[in-house]
Amino acid sequence: MKKFLLTWYGITDFRASLGFENTDGPIAGALVAEEYSDVVVLCYTRMDDTSGGTDAQAAFEAALAAVHDAGQHRDWKVTGEFVSRFANTPAAHAHFARWLEERVHAAGTNTKVCFKSEKLRELNDTEGIYACAMDALDFAAKADGEKLVTLYLSPGTPVMAFVWALAALRHPDLKKRLIVSPVVGKPPEVISLPAEWLDRHDASQTGSGSVVDGFDVTFHLFGEQRMPSLLGIRQFASKKHVFVNSKEYPASCVESFLDGNPFEELAVSPWDARSVHDKIIHHAKPLPANTRIGINLTGGTKMMFTGALSAARALGAVPFYFDSRNHRVTFVDSHFQEVIRPIDSIEDFLILNGNGLKVSEKGLPTEMPADRRRLTDMLWRNHTKIARCYRKLREFNDGCKPFVFENEHFYFSLGKDASATARGGGLDMHFQNWPDFAKYLSGGWFEEYVYSQFKPYEDKGIIKDLRINVKLQLDRENAPGALRPDSALYNELDVVFTDGYSLYIVECKAGDVTQEQVMKLQNLVRFYGGVEGRGILASCFPPATEAVRKKIKDARLSLCSGKWFSEQLDALMDGIAARARSIREAP
Repeated sequence: MKKFLLTWYGITDFRASLGFENTDGPIAGALVAEEYSDVVVLCYTRMDDTSGGTDAQAAFEAALAAVHDAGQHRDWKVTGEFVSRFANTPAAHAHFARWLEERVHAAGTNTKVCFKSEKLRELNDTEGIYACAMDALDFAAKADGEKLVTLYLSPGTPVMAFVWALAALRHPDLKKRLIVSPVVGKPPEVISLPAEWLDRHDASQTGSGSVVDGFDVTFHLFGEQRMPSLLGIRQFASKKHVFVNSKEYPASCVESFLDGNPFEELAVSPWDARSVHDKIIHHAKPLPANTRIGINLTGGTKMMFTGALSAARALGAVPFYFDSRNHRVTFVDSHFQEVIRPIDSIEDFLILNGNGLKVSEKGLPTEMPADRRRLTDMLWRNHTKIARCYRKLREFNDGCKPFVFENEHFYFSLGKDASATARGGGLDMHFQNWPDFAKYLSGGWFEEYVYSQFKPYEDKGIIKDLRINVKLQLDRENAPGALRPDSALYNELDVVFTDGYSLYIVECKAGDVTQEQVMKLQNLVRFYGGVEGRGILASCFPPATEAVRKKIKDARLSLCSGKWFSEQLDALMDGIAARARSIREAP
């Protein structure tokens, strides 16, 4: 009997092949633990990678040799930079293929190893990953004679693991099994699934046809990423929600989105698929026979996914999965897809991911007076000149004290009655009751300018819920005692909006941009926006150094700066509009 092992290879395998790990990685470990006649290794290749040939391979080998020669192969910073540079490139694939072939040869087996380079739009391109998995399964299915196909879930991303299970359903007559490596360095384990794993396929297909009416009970796998649970709550009406989670990740943050419907948590071990299966079955046992049950497989670990999928088979429930990158929810058994319902409020993102921080100042926009708008536009036209005044103007920020500032370009003053005067750039303007005038002049004006440039796109419906100066602050009454006195923990977001699928945070910099500011924005996006969060750096001046430009690129932030501001903003909004069209028009 032929024995096939089908797997992606991931970062842990790659690091092992480079000599950066103390183990041989999941794939080599699996080949040592059990002999296979054929191994098919899928290799994700970046779509934007154009490297190749002897030069790229030589650069790879030289960089690797330099790391080892310097004795830095156990330095996580150094090795991390190497992996970030070369992972998922043809040079990396060629190196890994040679290394794995050497391991197979050294073991003295007759295993045939086939490497398939697969270009994807992105790392979690579900449709592309599904096509790759189907090709690999078709390849094994066409082999002559009796065969056993083993699908290896551990290497690769959670989406890759999910797709193996999804693709396997298209080959009901193929003898197959799933294995995982829950502990790095130890042999993989076979996942024991109930006999109904495939037998329930038809029943679940029928059940998915009634999801338009929602569910009586929905089980959500809940882990580090919270958005999948919110998407499940918004996508399908449900009379009751049960969040399957570990103690490390309490689900209380989603309770406010349930509109008073029952909320329960089901504690599980995230690494024990059988326990997850058993606890879901036990929890559902008292339910009437005709109860409509949905199971949201998107959150949690791969082992939680496996256990919950097997529970869905046993219960005749409807398992579904959210592909947030392609904006589709997929019903696992029927393969039917529908568009994810958009989230139109930025507060949903902020409350979900705030960890106790509440929106204390909502940043709701008010119509900007025409004179103030004219002053803001004038400062933008003269941003190089006003930037030279920031240091002096900041001296007047504290206490909103009266001041007079004058140079060859501008005259600014604030009276004791908080009346303000601004002259320069062809303007001579007077304002009543503007106590924080100095704060506006020393940089706050640029936030208003950026907001005004984004506003037309909200009016056109390209973006939604545009806000300025949103403040999140700890709820002092409910905070731990050590955090209650004086000023509480808070974050301020300059400009925020959503396109219905991602939270966009705009950091506005009226002066020079530093690496620390780029890192701050990157952290804000990751914290409040999750994996689909987007960051935009708006600046009066283009980044001055290559280090800052590289940091912006590495953090995958968009940039609108200097004389290219309008052009870059138009391109950004064109991309958001194009994404919206593709979501609406996709089958």
